[in-house]
Amino acid sequence: MRKIKKKRYILLFIITVLVLLPIYAFSIEPNLFVVTHHRLNPEIPSNHDSLKIVQISDLHLKKFNDHAQRIAEQVNKLQPDIVVFTGDSVDKAEQVDGYDRFLSLLDRQTAKYAILGNWEYKARVNLELLTKIYATYNCRLLVNESVLYKQGDRKLLITGIDDLVSKPNLTKSLQNINPNPNHLLLAHSPAYADTFSTDELRMLAEYKPQYMLTGHTHGGQLSFFGFVPILPPRSGNYVSGWYQTNSISVYVSRGLGVSILPMRIGSVPEIGYFELFLK
Repeated sequence: MRKIKKKRYILLFIITVLVLLPIYAFSIEPNLFVVTHHRLNPEIPSNHDSLKIVQISDLHLKKFNDHAQRIAEQVNKLQPDIVVFTGDSVDKAEQVDGYDRFLSLLDRQTAKYAILGNWEYKARVNLELLTKIYATYNCRLLVNESVLYKQGDRKLLITGIDDLVSKPNLTKSLQNINPNPNHLLLAHSPAYADTFSTDELRMLAEYKPQYMLTGHTHGGQLSFFGFVPILPPRSGNYVSGWYQTNSISVYVSRGLGVSILPMRIGSVPEIGYFELFLK
């Protein structure tokens, strides 16, 4: 009798999991997000100047909704000096209006910088229109370009690389640009760190950027106790979190949206919050 009851409890547990897991995967986890905190240049004393940087990656906005509004509200609460968008912001060209609305909720005074991901190209987003929308909200789209952010005596060189589905070019990004001891790279696909040409490696040695912020992988989107069965093309061996390559430290964001499969398991969406202590 006890064995029969035990089997029934086990069966009931299995059925419960099979019923609840899809609900969680499709309806709950994709609508969650956490803020992950990171200290950059940790060797520098905390009494030195710092910049607060928020990373938004892989929003994959299909339409403006409550989830997008809560993300914007959280970004504003963090009061960053800089917001960076590391690609795949929209899923469809016709959803640019929804993205416009999302950007309108962010503090207009906060400096913002964006790069392109593979989905902006795949969806054939009007890049001229997207550039204008970004400019409306104090955001500059960087496509193989660099810009020097200045706030008083604080300076940060930000280099935005085009996505791997197009023509990423670090050498072009740094033409006629003076090196700066504080230098941040933005690239959508982390696998870009494995494709540096000889010329690009020479530029890395000269300009010495400390960090590269990326996304693209969604942390696998489906992660079963650390096992990730599927990664999108151009992910390399990167899943999420920090990686130290031979040339640069790479951070891979889990991103905020979903792609292809409208579900997440074990890879909660994230807003990245980075405190960069200046050299």
